[in-house]
Amino acid sequence: MLQIENDFIKRGGSMKEQTFSAVTLEEWKQAAQLSLKGKPLSSLYTKTAENIELKPLYTKTDVKGVQSSLPGEKPFTRGFYRLGTFPKPKIELAIDPVSEGAAAGIFPSKEVFEHIHNQSNITINTVPYHMAGANAVQELAVALSEAVFYMKMAANKNETVSKMIVHFAAGPRFFTEIAKIRAFRTLWSAVMDVYELDEQSKPAISVETSEQTLSALDPHVNILRTGSAAFSAVLSNIDYLHVLPFNQVTGSATELSERIARNIPLILKHEAHLDKVIDPAGGSYYIESLTNEIGRMAWDEFARIEEAGGIEYALKAGMIQKEIAAVQVKREKEIAIRKQLLIGTNMYANMTEKNEFTQQKTKRSNMKGEKIVALTPKRLAEPIEQLRQKAAAIEQTGKSVKVGIICLGKLKTNKPRTDYIMGILAVGGIQSVLSENIETVKEAVQFVEMNDFPYYCICGANSTYEQFGLELIEELRKVSRSAIIDVAGNWQVTGVDGSISAGDDIVEKLLALLSLFEGGSEQ
Repeated sequence: MLQIENDFIKRGGSMKEQTFSAVTLEEWKQAAQLSLKGKPLSSLYTKTAENIELKPLYTKTDVKGVQSSLPGEKPFTRGFYRLGTFPKPKIELAIDPVSEGAAAGIFPSKEVFEHIHNQSNITINTVPYHMAGANAVQELAVALSEAVFYMKMAANKNETVSKMIVHFAAGPRFFTEIAKIRAFRTLWSAVMDVYELDEQSKPAISVETSEQTLSALDPHVNILRTGSAAFSAVLSNIDYLHVLPFNQVTGSATELSERIARNIPLILKHEAHLDKVIDPAGGSYYIESLTNEIGRMAWDEFARIEEAGGIEYALKAGMIQKEIAAVQVKREKEIAIRKQLLIGTNMYANMTEKNEFTQQKTKRSNMKGEKIVALTPKRLAEPIEQLRQKAAAIEQTGKSVKVGIICLGKLKTNKPRTDYIMGILAVGGIQSVLSENIETVKEAVQFVEMNDFPYYCICGANSTYEQFGLELIEELRKVSRSAIIDVAGNWQVTGVDGSISAGDDIVEKLLALLSLFEGGSEQ
């Protein structure tokens, strides 16, 4: 840095006086295209769970038409009040009969709601929808629909709103979570206009860190997950925040884990100084655009629910449950193909840790009402946890859950695929036994003869595969004792049972492999 500054000074300038020349979007695209080395620019675009396409670069044109305001000014995107405050600790929430009923498979009868407006607060709890897989758009739409449902049965709408606490869960998508809360306030501004509410009729906003992305595997990673979620919640300008203990999902929360959870907001306040800023995300082209897009889609979804007959009809008809379940299936698929990573769970699994698993307790409700399709809560890590439980159960019978890795060629050529396959197998609790670096077919045959594994995977570079050719597979078949033989990558050769490569459903694959140790066969 000093050398650069000295060069500027020699040319008669000062580092502080230097400026960058303006660059057009087209020039940026050309530079980006060169850096992609043949890949299309479209490869930089990604889609969110809300089906919003995220661009690699946002400019002023992306926020054209977006209403700008200060905190406390309509449409309240930046905050309901002019002076922001750091969120208070968890508030005692009242029961939300609608969402609790949906989680239990019941829509409450009228008598359940008789005294709800006499409570000190009226909670709209979106967490059951979130835990069932709802994306940000769906969470906002049901929050508004529930709010309207409670307002319509009230004698005084403004008084009802003043008691409302809208409770969300903050998930792993950092910027989406910020945009979600900002969009809620913008949407509430529209609700105030449509339902002719007073200017002071604004609900409190409460957030808890999501349990959906917590894992019983390598649980200390959950501290990072809850820390990131809490960070996004604070930046979005909320009233209350609750951070879950990192080991909550194992049912073994301790004094230490609860203390860490309490300290996360304190660190954000006293060390990150987030109490000194109000809506720092405001003005970001990306976040403003994302906020606007989520809000627009959520309003359309809210309008669709209301036109269909409101939250009561939508839940009784199973409309909301079906759509949320479809999103959850996509989320699970992304975990299975490792499009979404859970460190310590579906990536970089720790084989040496002692895992604690608890059976998910089914919540029972004595609530009176009409039976409906229940929301099904599920954490994203559960399918992986079940694999590890299965492997542990097999080991408890005295069996060894080990497979053989045939490392073809020199270390530097087989290591990338060897490491990749070992990483995949570790996710399922399967131990890998590596051969020496194999240079001949005879050495590969000797490795298989010396072991009695039900499964082998051949790992090497494509060029190495071609050198060994079909002879390798034929000779291995003679000594493999009906073991399954796969190849890492997409080597098309007669005689192998299958392959493992990027983009495969690893949950499906690992379930099949674990069945081999139970006496089954890989399908």
